[in-house]
Amino acid sequence: MSRDQISERLREVALFQGLEQSDLEQILDISEALRVQGNDYVFEEGEKGDHFFVIVQGRIELRKATGDGFKKLAILKAGQAFGEMALLNQTPRSASAYALEPTYLLSVSREAFGRMLGGDTLAVRLLKNLSKALWATSVRLATTQQARTNTDSDTGHETLGEFNRLLRARLLPRVTPRVSGYDISASTLAPREGSGSTAWDWFVLADGRPAFAVTKSVKGDLFAAQRLAAVRMMLRSESSASHASLGSLLSHVNRGVRAGWVEGLSGAVMIGLVALADGAAEWVEAGPVTGIVVRSQGTAEDLGSNAPALGVEPDTSYESTMLVLGQKDQIVALTDTHSDAVGTVASVLVDGRVSNSREALASILGSLEPVTTAGSDPSDVSAAIITRTSPPR
Repeated sequence: MSRDQISERLREVALFQGLEQSDLEQILDISEALRVQGNDYVFEEGEKGDHFFVIVQGRIELRKATGDGFKKLAILKAGQAFGEMALLNQTPRSASAYALEPTYLLSVSREAFGRMLGGDTLAVRLLKNLSKALWATSVRLATTQQARTNTDSDTGHETLGEFNRLLRARLLPRVTPRVSGYDISASTLAPREGSGSTAWDWFVLADGRPAFAVTKSVKGDLFAAQRLAAVRMMLRSESSASHASLGSLLSHVNRGVRAGWVEGLSGAVMIGLVALADGAAEWVEAGPVTGIVVRSQGTAEDLGSNAPALGVEPDTSYESTMLVLGQKDQIVALTDTHSDAVGTVASVLVDGRVSNSREALASILGSLEPVTTAGSDPSDVSAAIITRTSPPR
């Protein structure tokens, strides 16, 4: 086959969809041709993985060992790929690849792929970490599924949905940290069969300030939690560096999201982020989240800036807002926009019915009606409320 014909095969691979021709040329330059005879194995289950393969001609059967032989998982043909986990980590092969007929493959090594991406860059390190997390979670899920009795309702779609929710559960903090001078409550609410598209998180910035985030994948599909995991890792990586503002930090995270963008897998993520100091807070948002500051005397201010969600525009520069907080002033962050959010939040917080942030958060979530967009899940919501309990020093 000619180089142009092989390039067209690469274009059919899901992992490479959306790439420019120049990108495909780079992948071709680091590829090696491999011919496998019929009835031969390309690799066997349990072997160390260090190459990724694209089928140019022929057919490959993926099979998994069982107690009395093997189970056929899939038959792949020209234009399909396999072994892609090897590009980012060194996990053992989870299945065997068997040639059903003489087959012509392109082989890409993990080492060459890493050099093409620029070596040990932030984006590559984050992708490796995400890949390891997904592999560990998939092993756990596969073990759970294997222990169950197969039923007609146990479909692949349901299995992927459970995988997504399981991954999201591992992202959530186990406890809400205590911060001197503040009463803080944060939560992620999702039904058993929800999309797993939202999460809250906290971490410490390089300057020592604790930061709290509520995040939500704009599209509530089966890859939502993976997008949250990628943003979480980028936030933690960038938080260890010195930034002039939260806006600068979020701008760097946005560029990281775009740098690792994979069509069909990646997607936009909205976030509300607040950092705390003595008597002051810094707020920044990306996408249609709800941010509100309620003063002790009952006035409320919408912190919305209409900035695009992470991943929408590669060169977005986010700007943060500094807030001076007096005693009993409160900040509320919620995923999604909500009907009359400012008025509803203010009425809950100033009517004297709640005595702490936990009660206030539960009351607010029960009072607000989310305004959702196509593809989002109104039942999945993350929220945080921060109350200043002592006057600034």
